[in-house]
Amino acid sequence: MKTNLLPRASFLFVAFALSSGACPAQTESQNAASVQTNGSAPSNIRIENWTKPQPGWLYVLDPKPEAGWPGGRICLVDPESGKVMGSIRTGDNADFALSPDGLRLYVASLVEGDSSEMAVIDTVAGAILKSGAVNSRAVTDALLPPFSTMAVSGDGLALRILIDTPEQPDKDVYLLATFDTNAGEFLPGIVRLGNCGPGRFISFPAADHFDIFCPRTNRIRLIQVNPDSSEIKNVDVVLPWERRDGVGEVIAIPASQDLAIVRGDGGVVVMNVKTHDFGKTAANPGLPNRVPPAAWPISPDGTRLYLGHRSDYDRHNDNRFYLDYGRPPNIRPTNAMADELRVFDTRTWKQIGKIRPKMRFWSAAIANDGKTLYAMAPQKRSILVIDSVKMRQVRVLKIGGTPALTLVAP
Repeated sequence: MKTNLLPRASFLFVAFALSSGACPAQTESQNAASVQTNGSAPSNIRIENWTKPQPGWLYVLDPKPEAGWPGGRICLVDPESGKVMGSIRTGDNADFALSPDGLRLYVASLVEGDSSEMAVIDTVAGAILKSGAVNSRAVTDALLPPFSTMAVSGDGLALRILIDTPEQPDKDVYLLATFDTNAGEFLPGIVRLGNCGPGRFISFPAADHFDIFCPRTNRIRLIQVNPDSSEIKNVDVVLPWERRDGVGEVIAIPASQDLAIVRGDGGVVVMNVKTHDFGKTAANPGLPNRVPPAAWPISPDGTRLYLGHRSDYDRHNDNRFYLDYGRPPNIRPTNAMADELRVFDTRTWKQIGKIRPKMRFWSAAIANDGKTLYAMAPQKRSILVIDSVKMRQVRVLKIGGTPALTLVAP
């Protein structure tokens, strides 16, 4: 059985079909005026093997598993045994997002041109429930993605995907498409971000409001939408420093109205989302260190932030990478690895520790209980296991490939 779904936003041209296992061989699209058939639709997302995930297992995004391997993969890893318990084959420029309850994994990857396939995966059964096409999904021009441009709202009701539509040869218009996770279709409303660049989701507690950082314009957008995901509010807040200083991470501080913005030089500034006022913290800029933009973890209780730092600062390359971040070809070079994690108390913004693993790493995530950190070391084909209490590396998981990002199963 197939269900034909198409939002009113024609630039997306999204079609979804129910699947009885592997990805469907063809999809159809339908709008109010006519019915069009896409014919045979290419598909490259498929589940190769699977074990029901346990809490704390890792979904690891690997954009280049091995030489000659077409596309990428997502590995399901048991961090206790170090074994790969499942594998999902993808196309190039893969991305993923996980529902808050862990029951649905959303995977997207290129199929041809600027067209991507997106699959909705039942993580318990290891089966593709739906798949379809998404045009103009924003993808990185680099091998390793520094963070995801897909996010599920905290209530699990909305999946948002960043869309990149060229307006002029040297200028893009970025938009956010919203997938209704209950209905299994894209909503008609579109959020416009202008020349945002590869935006980063900051806070997305519910389907009707979220915050996003725009690296190309050096702005934070505070957004509210109605039930069909049309804009109610789209407030643009300019950051009070030069774009070349960069932003390594932005987090919502629990139990407050503040966002904490980590500059590329290690300084932390707080912004009140109601007044848009900025305030200094005890975390001051400290060149020559740099904080690469990445998915840096915060503890489950929100009291600790673990920031990746790169100490061997190259002024020419790093300045260019921050200044041009979001413009090809220099989107976080693959050699812009971090060599230590600095631990900050988010209540005082004082540094309370430093962790220096034995390998350089690209990004990190934290276990559900906050006691373990997982740092991706793609150059060494490994995941570094770090004791966050003792603040030291305790193990290395050799999983092969180039692990770039990870999600922890709830």
